[in-house]
Amino acid sequence: MSEDSAATPAPSSGPAAGAVDAQLSPPIALPPEATSDEMESGSTVRAAVPASDGILKLLYTHNPFYLISACLFVYGLKKLFRQGDQSILFGQGSVAYMEPWGLALSLAAVTVLMTITAIVIVRVGKVWEDARSIVLIVLMMFLAISISFDELITVRSDRDNGHSFESVVALILMSYGFCVVLSELLIRGQRVRLSRSWRLPLYGFLGLFFCYPLGLLPEVMGFTNEKVRWLIAAFPSAASVLALTLIPAIRSGSSSVAENGTPWRWPWFPWTPFVLVAGTVCFRSYSLTISFDVPVTMKHFWDTTFGLYQLVPFLLAVQLLLLEISIVEKRRKLQWCLMLTASLLLLPAHPLIVPWHGLPAYRGFLENLTMTAASPLYLTILALGGFYAIAWWRGLRFAEFGFFAMTSLATIVPARVSMPQLASINWLPNQIWPIVLNAAVLLYISLHTRRSILAAISLVCIAWASHGYLVSSVQSFGLLPRMVPLITMHVVLLGLMGICLSYRDRFAEFLREVTAAATSLGMLVTVVQLTRFHAGVAVSIFYAVAVTATLFAAGRLMNNKLFFWTAAAHCLGGILLATGYGSWLFVRSDLPAGIKSVALAGLSFLVAIAISAGKSGMLQHCFRKKQTET
Repeated sequence: MSEDSAATPAPSSGPAAGAVDAQLSPPIALPPEATSDEMESGSTVRAAVPASDGILKLLYTHNPFYLISACLFVYGLKKLFRQGDQSILFGQGSVAYMEPWGLALSLAAVTVLMTITAIVIVRVGKVWEDARSIVLIVLMMFLAISISFDELITVRSDRDNGHSFESVVALILMSYGFCVVLSELLIRGQRVRLSRSWRLPLYGFLGLFFCYPLGLLPEVMGFTNEKVRWLIAAFPSAASVLALTLIPAIRSGSSSVAENGTPWRWPWFPWTPFVLVAGTVCFRSYSLTISFDVPVTMKHFWDTTFGLYQLVPFLLAVQLLLLEISIVEKRRKLQWCLMLTASLLLLPAHPLIVPWHGLPAYRGFLENLTMTAASPLYLTILALGGFYAIAWWRGLRFAEFGFFAMTSLATIVPARVSMPQLASINWLPNQIWPIVLNAAVLLYISLHTRRSILAAISLVCIAWASHGYLVSSVQSFGLLPRMVPLITMHVVLLGLMGICLSYRDRFAEFLREVTAAATSLGMLVTVVQLTRFHAGVAVSIFYAVAVTATLFAAGRLMNNKLFFWTAAAHCLGGILLATGYGSWLFVRSDLPAGIKSVALAGLSFLVAIAISAGKSGMLQHCFRKKQTET
């Protein structure tokens, strides 16, 4: 939307509306031969306006001369109050840096002039288009005044040499109070209705711009250079806290600013000043680094501790504000846009994205940050996980995918690495807590929704986490590396058994068919591995009996024949193996020949008795009687 269309007032009647329309859209002379049809189509109008008139109309409508005037004022004043051969206010070399009081009073005078102009053109001429430009210029002057003090409080002028910093501190506090008073005068003079929930955050940002540099002076706070660097890097985080104070104003809804006394509607009013403030926060973060932390051994202009990753907390706060707006105003497209673009914050979070990433000052502070807390990329992943969790909690669709994606990234992106390793991404067994968190969340949801597929995904996460934990702790537990896959496999099998017992949906039915066969195959693999580990025959037999008993118990609880048949197959296989192994031992034994013949005769007699009982129907009768009793 263009600035011109955004500033168009709502349709109204009366002389005031006519005056506003006359100022916003100056009349264009039509040729006398233009017919009514041509006037409606607009072809004759476009043909009648030369290119020069179009440029004049553009300048007339948007009137950039207030901005040009303010820029020239600021540039000229900084030239006048700085040492140089062309200085007309001070003798050459008499002032080391800018003279603070004179510069402050001059900038304040320009700001007052702009404020009075904005009030007059609104109260008298109703020229809201120009008034909006002047209001933004006044806000920019406030920010210029705050930024101009950086040099004043780092190196005192000749007038303050030999004295304390009290004069400069008093100047800053007085300037901040002056900006607040002038802002109130501007709002009330233009008869703009703006509640405190909007004004107080704006004044909070002005206070941050003016007062935050005072805490960076070693003479004032007594901080070391290292702590000053941390405070400079924390400036966007402080701005993000202030930005979140706008949430109560957002929750009041756009209807609360509908009757605001201006021709502009939400979001152009009152968000335009805050957009300018957001851009200033980003610039101020860099300017603080230049003003208060210039390395002594700097060999390059870009060799600073500033990195784009420092802006991520503030940008994330902006995302939260947009999220709140999309929910309160029910903007579905904005919600979709936020869900799709929030992960783009990973780009400025990567420390290697800036061209000066190889310079000493930047590398030194980044290494300190990484080893003290974590890498900026890892911290951003955690913050985005929290953002998607909030969006999920507020009911936004598909926000859960972003949450699980960020928690999964937190497992493969290293938390603490040196600069050359920042580009590497690998599975890290010692960073398993995000996977455990995913498993807990999925299990909680599956228990409430009774969806077994979510429980199965949770089981995969648990198996992943347990495998990573065992891999990183093999020596602590005294385990062989070959035993880790077996333990992970049994975690999966026990989890599948629990899902089969707890859920009754279609996917759970499918898992029942798979789990019995998987358990049987897992038992065979484990028995073979136990044999390779020289665990002994008794351990293998005990394990096989335990698995078979578990299958019988699970089949009885679920009333599932597949588990019974699998357990029966285990029993039959065990009998065959025991028979074969016993026969092999019997044949290889050194018993007398007569004893072997007698034993074989007894076995043959038992088999014959069993066949006769089957022919007589005794076994079938006993089985039917047992079924009748049950």
